[in-house]
Amino acid sequence: MADMPTTPARPPRSLPGRAVTAALVAGLIGWIGIIWIGLQLAARSPSSLGFDLELLVRAGRDVAAGRSPYAPELVGGGPPLATSLFYSYPPPVAQLFSLVAGVPSGVMLVLWAVGAVLGFLVVTELLRRHLAPHRSRREVLLVALACAPLTLPLAVGLLFGNLDVWFPLLYGTMLLAAVAPGRGTAIAAGVALAVAALKLHPASMGVWFLTRASRRRRQEEGRSAALVVATAAVFGGLVVAVSVVIWGTTVWTEYAEVVRAGAQATIVDPRNAGIAATVAALVGGDDALARSLHLVVGVAAILVTIWAAWRRSDPVESFAWAAAASLATLPVTWYHYPSALIPVAVAAMLRAPGQSMRRVSVIVTAAAVVAAIALVWLPLLWLAAGLIVWSARVSAPSPAEAPPSPQAPVLATG
Repeated sequence: MADMPTTPARPPRSLPGRAVTAALVAGLIGWIGIIWIGLQLAARSPSSLGFDLELLVRAGRDVAAGRSPYAPELVGGGPPLATSLFYSYPPPVAQLFSLVAGVPSGVMLVLWAVGAVLGFLVVTELLRRHLAPHRSRREVLLVALACAPLTLPLAVGLLFGNLDVWFPLLYGTMLLAAVAPGRGTAIAAGVALAVAALKLHPASMGVWFLTRASRRRRQEEGRSAALVVATAAVFGGLVVAVSVVIWGTTVWTEYAEVVRAGAQATIVDPRNAGIAATVAALVGGDDALARSLHLVVGVAAILVTIWAAWRRSDPVESFAWAAAASLATLPVTWYHYPSALIPVAVAAMLRAPGQSMRRVSVIVTAAAVVAAIALVWLPLLWLAAGLIVWSARVSAPSPAEAPPSPQAPVLATG
């Protein structure tokens, strides 16, 4: 008698499925935690919720009222504390905020946070399409949304209203131009570079694109990189021109004085993770020593950027080195700056081949944990950044798994 067919037992749920569920649960708890902390900060008197965004809002209201957005003592050349609260962005930022001067601060903070998170999800989806089109869009976006509050540099930025919460979108757009070179991605990346450069230190990414353009000038990637830089220059020039035409040159003169005064700001502070400032503090040095050391650190950051663009062929790893180096180009590195590396972690997770997925996941998770611990000792931020760079390197497909080069001949087999 023939054996009757039996219905196979349902296989146990896969580890990736369990990991996704765990991430969603943790993310829900994380978002609830951010909202709760936000309510606690808002209840303080005075409220400390969104204080960084409030500086931009007030600067916009000053411009709308015909006043300078810069503090008189800064325009007069008085050196501030780097950790003190003062508006020091270029004039176009305050001028843009003058257009929404009538919007209440609380509403602005909500719109600011929601817009930044949506921007991060948009760039995540675009990276998924180019790096892992086989992955479920719904799953990827839900996990990305869940992991956002668990990445404390971004979470802190959302609570304080930092401009850096837009870095996942801006750096992610630049990364997209690196992994999917083309006219559209290059123009978008150029605009993103110009906007990010309002924070000054991301301007070093322009050096990466320039070097990449020179190294691969005969390839599509090189032409795309050159277009990124050209677009950034044109867009930045247009913004300055509009600012001067509408608001005049006086505010730009004041900005130059503020930059000059800010260069003398106190930077040796436990809240500053800058490499030079940290070393100076460890040896008992002062700001003069920190500034001298930063000459070396700043040059090293640019050299790392150039080396990465020239020597690291894999675009994600190369970009990761440059993005991490951009955090060290100025003597001040705040806790929320490494949110710029989030798109690199996303790209690493998306493109990691099957046998490397677990390893990449562990590295990215370790980076998030180290970044959280860095709240206690800020220099650990650099270890977290290094882990993200490592994840980018580990996630690179092997030559056997990489797609064939368009230039390579394809041999037919019969």
